[in-house]
Order: sequence, then C-alpha cells, then structure tokens
Amino acid sequence: MKTLKITAIVVLAIIIILGIVIAMQPPEAHIEKSIVIKAPVTSIFPEVSNYRNFIVWSPWTKMDPKVKQTFEGGEGVVGSKVNWDGPKTGKGSQWIEEIEENKRVKNGMSFGDSADKFYNEFIFMPEKEGTRVTWMYNGPNNGLGGKLMWVIMGTMLSSQFEQGLKDLKELVESKHDR
Repeated sequence: MKTLKITAIVVLAIIIILGIVIAMQPPEAHIEKSIVIKAPVTSIFPEVSNYRNFIVWSPWTKMDPKVKQTFEGGEGVVGSKVNWDGPKTGKGSQWIEEIEENKRVKNGMSFGDSADKFYNEFIFMPEKEGTRVTWMYNGPNNGLGGKLMWVIMGTMLSSQFEQGLKDLKELVESKHDR
C-alpha cells in the first residue's frame, strides 16, 4: 500500500510539473539559428529562395523521402509556393511573402487543416569569413494544446533547423570550392 501511495504522489508531481511547464510556454514560438558559410551571399541566396533548390538540403525532405511536392508560381519570387504531402511530414505549404535579393527571404507556412499561419525567415549578413545565414521560425502557441505541442515540437524543430543549416553550408561550400 505504501508503494502505491508513493507512486501516486510521484505521478501527481510529474503531472503538476508538466502542467506548469506547458502553461509557462510563450504565446508565440520562436527559433533562431545561424551559421557562417564560406561563400558569398550570391552563392547562397538561390539555394534558399528557390523551392526546387530548397528541397535538396531541407531537413524535412531527408526525414520523409516519400513526400510528394508540387511547385506553383515563378522561382524565387513573391508568391512562389511549394506544397507537400508525406507520410511523416503530413500536408502543408510554404510560400514566399517577402524577398529582398541577397538580403532576406520571408516565407509563410500552413500545416494540414490548421487555420494558423506560421513564418520562417532567412537573413543574410556579410562576414569576414563569408556570409552569416540566420534562419528564424515564428508561430502561434494557441491555448494549452498549442503550448503542449510546442514543448514537444520546439526541441525537434530547433535541431532540424541546425541540421538544415549544416546541410546548406556543406552544399554551398562544395559548389563554391569548385
């Protein structure tokens, strides 16, 4: 009986701590990761602003090799869009909302049937060694469900951004060295 009581107290404590962690999540999610690529921005920008190039180094294409992708609009211009449907990544789309050549690209995103709108943005800054690429994500954490999802997805998304930037760096530097 004593073991059952201790187990119940431990489980209750874990639930309370998890509830506090979820409730403390911000209403807006934000991730920001950067990397320096030893290449000029003119070598990097097309890999980010053109969705046909983006999917080559995207962490989600590697995560879900069976994903089906379709493209709409021109390449690397406001309004260009990629739609995806995959067994691991689900359904969604990403489109260019704002673009400043060799400076930044802001993308809107939607996932499945969610009415929420999410954003990711790439910013390029010249550095002594090459170009600093910063990849940011912003999106709503609506209600306890959204905050719970962020607790689960935030860490995973953060590591996917890091891996994507590493893959972008490897791709661009290998092309630039030729």
